Amino acid sequence: MKNLISSSTVRLLAAVAVSALALNAHAATVVWGGSSGEYTTGTNWVGNSVPNTGAGDTAVINAGAVNYTAGPDLAVNNGGVLQINGGSWTQSGGISWLQLGGGTLNVAGGTFNQGTAGNIVMNGVSSTINVSSGVANFGSLERHPGSVLNITGGTANFTGNIVNDTTNLGSISVAGGALVTTGEFKPLNTFTLTTGNLTANLISFSDGPGTFNLSGGSVSVNGAAAYNGIYGAGGSKTMNFTTGSTASLFFSSITLSAFNATNFLTNGTIQYNGAVDAVQFNAVSSGGGVLVTAVPEPSTYALLLMGLGTVLIYRRRVQS
Repeated sequence: MKNLISSSTVRLLAAVAVSALALNAHAATVVWGGSSGEYTTGTNWVGNSVPNTGAGDTAVINAGAVNYTAGPDLAVNNGGVLQINGGSWTQSGGISWLQLGGGTLNVAGGTFNQGTAGNIVMNGVSSTINVSSGVANFGSLERHPGSVLNITGGTANFTGNIVNDTTNLGSISVAGGALVTTGEFKPLNTFTLTTGNLTANLISFSDGPGTFNLSGGSVSVNGAAAYNGIYGAGGSKTMNFTTGSTASLFFSSITLSAFNATNFLTNGTIQYNGAVDAVQFNAVSSGGGVLVTAVPEPSTYALLLMGLGTVLIYRRRVQS
């Protein structure tokens, strides 16, 4: 059988592998000294050297108040890591971007604060943001193919849009924490919420086909904003409650009569198991807005009745 890989390709792959090994061999873990100061000042780090996260170093902040004065973009590439375990990391002085090119931002405690001028670009495969505890405050997020955003605890706040440049966008997971954006959330391809909370000014399907599956957790949109909080939905672009969903969809600033006038339950904007079926939903006034939930399946009612029966039998036995 003829070898389909040319010798020049083999040499190229070998060169790339050697370069990657060389980068990793020189990568270092550098820990913040624990006091207050400027990120780019070497004496503020243990070992008196600023970590080169662009070349694969790991920068670890366990305590203290770290200031990053806006200027050159901060690169976290080639397996590099910016790890916030405690204390704070704050951008000041204007616009600067955090560029993730095969690197990782971990927020596991404390506060990561880019402010309203801070933006993040996730430039490719293995570019990852993990928020497991604490608070992460960003401007906008631009996601490219293969990037991963995981919210498993704490809160991730975005003051701008969460933008996906392609339908092949990797994944966003909200599982136990909260993802909040005062801009738009655009669920290209398929996004599924199972636990946690997502809050957005607008859920927009304007940039391509997409399905927002609600299996569990909660979604809150600004019902008084443009398009009553959901734009461009219908048909294959839909907020879809999956079978047996325990999720809730809350419109924060709209009356029940105004919600009914949107026809969201009959025009395909909100579906149940991929179909338009208004009788599958409860829409009620709640907290100054409207709360939409799926009607429990008959099997769920049966389980509830069984549970109630067990409680009544137990009470009779206790009282006898």
